[in-house]
Amino acid sequence: MNYSGQYRAHLQRGGIGLVEMRRLLLAWAEHGDWGRLREQAFRENLLGKRSDDIIKMALGAFRRRFLSERGLPPASFVVRMLQASIPEAAQNQVLFPYFLRADPLAERCYRDLVLPRLRDSAPSLNSEEVKAHLETLALEHPELARWSPYLRARWARGFIALLRQFSLMERYPMINLKRLYLLPEPFAFFWLWGWEQNGSFWNADRLDLWELLQADRQSRERLLIEGELRGWWTYQRLGTIVFFHPHFPTLAEWLVAQFG
Repeated sequence: MNYSGQYRAHLQRGGIGLVEMRRLLLAWAEHGDWGRLREQAFRENLLGKRSDDIIKMALGAFRRRFLSERGLPPASFVVRMLQASIPEAAQNQVLFPYFLRADPLAERCYRDLVLPRLRDSAPSLNSEEVKAHLETLALEHPELARWSPYLRARWARGFIALLRQFSLMERYPMINLKRLYLLPEPFAFFWLWGWEQNGSFWNADRLDLWELLQADRQSRERLLIEGELRGWWTYQRLGTIVFFHPHFPTLAEWLVAQFG
């Protein structure tokens, strides 16, 4: 992951609300019009907020995550997953990479502080440790050095809240990290998208997205077998020889076939 460029305090700008993002996605899906979505948010109070500033920040977060190029499936495909009869946990796993990819600082802290600790027998993380890491990063990133102690502390708490929101940490006041057990539906969603981009099993298998979703080689093997059992693709492996053939030429066709 390339971390060049500036880090910004996006978690303090409408950056945590999962419920708000789901509402905006479902509303946007009805018309696909950014102007109408803004009007709904402000005039109809779609988000149920009392402050125009909060609404503006939530809209900005939505645009960064779902209407900007992130190398991920487009928002219209995400909405199909939110409308599907699948577990809410599976839907949230689809959303999670969008939250990280739109916020380089959150992704950096997730990779630096969360993923390595999951190898521990009892992984944990607290906001003071996140704040200390921000101070370390500030040595190389002048924009972070300009943050006030209050902003660093607030961002650190926001990062912890983000982990809890996606069930990657136990509820307050616990600080134990929880491993992500990737479910078949979000795996297929991202795998078929990766396959569609170039038709290569190995390129789909090497997506750095799998690290964010904590899907190691063993997990991917399990999920590929599960996908074959569900009729999503044909998959066989014999040593280094792999045969993979999706039963749906595109992710869009898989979504229609599975969820109508």
